[in-house]
Formats: sequence, structure tokens, C-alpha cells
Amino acid sequence: MTATLERIKKEIRSLEPDEVEILLRDLQSEHATLPSAVPGPLAMLGYARQFHPGPVPTTDEAMREIRGGDED
Repeated sequence: MTATLERIKKEIRSLEPDEVEILLRDLQSEHATLPSAVPGPLAMLGYARQFHPGPVPTTDEAMREIRGGDED
């Protein structure tokens, strides 16, 4: 793994300044598209329904359930 990283660093050092700029811009644009692939907070509602059929419990109800486990 370290040898690969060193090879990448060596290649980057050999690039011309405009090539480095293009590489960085491409990496940033790829990184900028990543969050759209991650499901948002509403995706959790579908997951929660597997454990709580019917209406999703409120935060207070869920916290009471969690804290109730401490007493068992």
C-alpha cells in the first residue's frame, strides 16, 4: 500500500502545473457528486418501519423505549 502511495506521489510531482489543476478539478467534481448517492434522512423512515409497523414513533416515544431497556 505504501509503495502505491509513493508511486502516486511521484507521478503527481512529475505533472505540469496545469495538469495538476485539471486533476484537482476532476477530483473535486467527483467528490462533489458523492453526497447525492447517499440516502437522505427520510430513507431511515422506511428502515424504521421494519421494526415499528404502523406509525413511526415520536422521538419521545423512542427515547422512553431506549431508556426503558436500562432498567431491565
